[in-house]
Formats: sequence, C-alpha cells, structure tokens
Amino acid sequence: MCRKAGDHILWLVPLLGLFAFQGWMTLGLFDPDHGFAALLDDRPVVSGRHPLHLYHGYLGARSLHERGTASCYDPAFNVGYPKTPVFDSGSRPAEMTLLLAGGAYNPGAYKVGLAVICAAVALLLAVGARGVGLSWAGTGLATLLGLTVWWGRPCREALEAGDVDLLLATALVLAQAGMLIRYHRMPGPAGLFGVLATGFLGWFADPLLMALLLPLFLIYYLSVGARHGLLWHAGLIGGLLLALALNAYWLLDWLEYWWILLPLHLNAAPPLSELTFPTLWDSPIWGDLADRVLVCALLPASVMGLVLYNQTCQRATARLLGLAMLGFLALAVVSLAWEPLGRFGLARLLVPGLFFAVLPATHVVMASLDWVRRRIAWWVVPPLVGGTAVVVFAVIPVEERPAWLRPWEQALPLTLGLPPERQRIVEMLRSSTTPEARILWEDLPSNSVSSRWTALLPLWTERPFVGGLDPDGLIEHTATGLRDHSLAGRPVKECTDAELLAYCDRLNIGWVVCRSAETITRFEAWPLAEKVTDLHDDPAGMLFKLNRRLSFVLIGSAIWIRADAESIALGDVTPKDGQVLLSLHYQDGMRVTPSRVQLQRAESVDDRIDFVRLVIPDQRVARVTITWDKH
Repeated sequence: MCRKAGDHILWLVPLLGLFAFQGWMTLGLFDPDHGFAALLDDRPVVSGRHPLHLYHGYLGARSLHERGTASCYDPAFNVGYPKTPVFDSGSRPAEMTLLLAGGAYNPGAYKVGLAVICAAVALLLAVGARGVGLSWAGTGLATLLGLTVWWGRPCREALEAGDVDLLLATALVLAQAGMLIRYHRMPGPAGLFGVLATGFLGWFADPLLMALLLPLFLIYYLSVGARHGLLWHAGLIGGLLLALALNAYWLLDWLEYWWILLPLHLNAAPPLSELTFPTLWDSPIWGDLADRVLVCALLPASVMGLVLYNQTCQRATARLLGLAMLGFLALAVVSLAWEPLGRFGLARLLVPGLFFAVLPATHVVMASLDWVRRRIAWWVVPPLVGGTAVVVFAVIPVEERPAWLRPWEQALPLTLGLPPERQRIVEMLRSSTTPEARILWEDLPSNSVSSRWTALLPLWTERPFVGGLDPDGLIEHTATGLRDHSLAGRPVKECTDAELLAYCDRLNIGWVVCRSAETITRFEAWPLAEKVTDLHDDPAGMLFKLNRRLSFVLIGSAIWIRADAESIALGDVTPKDGQVLLSLHYQDGMRVTPSRVQLQRAESVDDRIDFVRLVIPDQRVARVTITWDKH
C-alpha cells in the first residue's frame, strides 16, 4: 500500500517542480536581472577557470570542425604548446557546445552549455534514485536533498572555480550507479542503455573520477554477476567497453601527452596541523554553518540507510553506495592533513561523497515515513511539510528570512564580462603593443575561484603572450614564463641585464606586464626597459616596453605572416648558413611545406622545450607554412 502511494503518478508533480526550480536557479547564475538575455549575450563567464575553458573549448571546437581532432598546437601562448586533453579537462563540454554552434568563439554558446549541465543535475539525481529502486516520492526527496547539496557552498565554489568536469561527472556516476543496480534488478534494454549513456558521458566528463569508481563497480559486478546469464554479462561488459571506445578519440591523446605535466603544486588549502575533530570541523571545505548542519544530518542518515539496505537483502547495493560515499569522503578528509594527496586537489571529492550519501539517506527517511504511516495518519505529513515551506518562502519577507536560506532561494550570479579597469588594460595592450613580439605577463599565485580572464587576452588583443594562460603552471610549457617575481623558476632580481636580454631575445619579448613589487623594481632598473603606463588592477601593475630588435626569427630572416592554431605562415624566408631558427617551441608531429624545406628539432640549452629549425637548401623561399598533425 505504501509502495503504491509512494509511486502514485501525482508524485511526478513535485518532481517536475524540482526540475523547474533547478532551471530557474540555473538561470540566476547568469545575471538574474536580465534573464535569458544575459545567457545569450557575448559577455564571457570570467569566474575561476571558465575563461580558460572557453578559450580551449574554442580551440578544440575549431580543430574538431576543421581537422576532426580536439588537439591542436597553439602558438598564442608560451612560445607554442600542444592543446591536449591532459591540460584543462574542463574544456571538453565547452568544445562540444561550441562545435554545435559552428566552431567559432561564442561566449553565449558556452553559457548555454554550462546552463544545460547545471539544469541536468536534477534529472541525473532522479535517474540515480529510480535506479536504486526508490519510489516516485523517494525520488523527489532524493532530488531535493541532492539539489540542496548542489546549491550549498562546496558545490557553489566548485562551480565558480570552473570544476565543470568534476560536477558533471559526479552527477553522472551517481546516475550510472543507479542504472547498474537497475540493470541487476530489472535486466533489460532500459537499464543497459542507462549504464552505457551515463558511462559514455562520465568518461567524457572526468576519466579520473570514473577510474576511481571502476574497482567499486567491479566489486558490485562480482557480487551480483553469478545470478545472471551470459547475455546479461555480454550486454554489460560490451556496453561499458563501448562507452570507453566512444571516448577513444580524445582518451588516446590524454594517454599520449602525460609527459607535458609538471609535478602538481595546485593552490590547495594549507594542510591541517593535525587531524582532530576540532581542526577538521573548522576546515573551510565544509562550507558555511548551514552546509555543516546539512552534512551532520546527511551522513548519519546515510549510514543508517546503508545498514537498512544491508538488513533487507540488498547487500550489494549497500556495498556499492557505501564504499563510494566513504571512499570519497575519506580521500577528501585525509587530503586535508596529508600534503601529497592535498597537492592533487582531492579535497574536491567531498562533493561526490555527499552526492552518494543522498541515496541511502533518502532510503532510511522513506522507511521511517513508512513506519510512521503505520502508526499515525499518513495524510498529516504532506500538509505539514508543505505548510512550513509556504510560511518560510512566501509569508516571511526576504529581508527577514534567515541568511542561511538565501543561497537556496536565488543563485549567486557568476561574473560576466570584464570590469572597466580590466577593459582598459585590454585596450592599453592593443594600443601600446604590436604583433611583432610577445608580451610577457607576470602570473601571480591565486586561489581556485580567482579569475583566469587573461586566458582570453590573445582573442581580445590579437597579440601572443608568454604567461597569462595558467598561473598554476601545470605543464612544462608554462614554466618558462614569469611567475610571482621568478623568471623561468629563478628570482628575477638575481637575473643580470645580459641574462634578461638573452631571455627576451630567445622568446622575442617586446613588452612586459609586471604585477609584483620585486619585478617592477627589477625592470625599472634595466636600461632597456621603458615604462609605458601603470595598469590599475588587483594588484596594480606596470607595462614596460623593451628597446630591442623584435623578431620571431633567431637565425636567418623571414616575415611572420600569421600564427594561429591552424597554421604558422612565414614569408620571404631567407636562411643563414642553410638554416632558419624560429622562436617557436618544437612539437612532434609538426609538418612543413614546401617539401624542399626540412623541419627539425633545435636543442635549447636555456629553455625547457626545444625550438624549431628550418633547413633550407635554397637561398630564399617565398612562403613556408607549418602545421601540426598529432599522428
């Protein structure tokens, strides 16, 4: 009787209401005062790593549209680097949305894709809840709890930081776990398709999170597989392999380019002095007081739900959900005290841990309500809950509601577009520099939610840069720049004038944006550096012009016609002693035309990455084009 009441079709009404609520909250992320206009306009999201995702999404979409691969060679930053899935995995959803929009730079398409991801979370929560066997009423409750976690501070900070891959994959792996359980309980095409679809999208979103869950899925498979026939096993294994194979077009690149990664030094929170309950409770990863109260209610309920699953002959379900929840939470907690794990940013795994706690917590709540129904009138509960919600959200004025309710009433909008002072910086760079040389941009340490707006500078200024792409320096190509008053890893104040000149000649630096006091002092003391203007930002900086010969050609001569992710074109190429040495990083897979010109790796003693040498038997070549083919 309770099952029939909980599965009544009328329970779909509040569930659909939650879907609508999620859509309304999602729309509020993009300037609630302008609604859909803010979603579709050309102001990019500049919170956290979103500008980097947009930039790499544009490069990947353009490359997919023109060459059928998302990997490309980008000469606009750091003397040229390979844009591959290894660096900036959060750009993959942006690649797909921009590809559907035609492969062009389109901030509106990026925001639409981000909105679809956020809105789909409610649906994926419902899919996971139905998969584990919850009624429609339980599915609605699980979706409500999941959305409460979603709009809490930990998820909100992850969203603002641009951890789109982690958030999307978290909802997908929860849905896949539910579909896997459904496929065991109700074998058929619906469950199998659910496992395949969520698996395909999960690997696409975040392969590392999927890899962490593989052992748990294997344990579940070994626990229930003996009860099924060959067809069930073939469908499941074949479906999972197919999901992996459909992602092979980029996963192979992901495996191939691991070598460009540097040892991680992410801007994680400082490790705890000791792992005790007071220090753990005071850690900022739990969010505000309301988020901590939610965690304190959710985790004990989930543990009771796991015990209940285990006692009602659903041990495999309890094992899968429990190991996932406890595993993610344990990694997140231990990473707070153990620096090696903290360097990998594993504190972010708190989010999937809380999501996996939702399903068993809902299970015990629904079982408790069933127990209550058998002893008092069932009809008392819905009016009581509904009346409380009406009083809180409709009767009490907004200004008088508790502050902790506000994040769940209206989403805090993401930052769209540049403020006036940064727009002036962009205009100053366009007016005070030329494409004849690169701009050296000093990166400063930042936290995860700090804007990476400088990743879009090549599109706004049409100038190449060294620095500005990634202040964290995750790949070795970004380690050659100026970061926190250190030039290529060496304090800039220790560099002599001759060393500075050699560096700027080698990388063809024509202008320098200094953003730290030490760097400004050093370049003010260098006779070849001429102050252009102050840059008003946070922190304030200074633009210097370098009085040196500007050229991307280190040996020989050539006209630098064009350099983008499609090709690099040179005109009137004249060798010296049979060669032309370019201020451009070499990358395996580079091709050159015409065929009489040979492209070689030129070893560099002073740089981490080798440069490009053109061997030309003739005295002059009218035009040379360099392209990159990863194969």
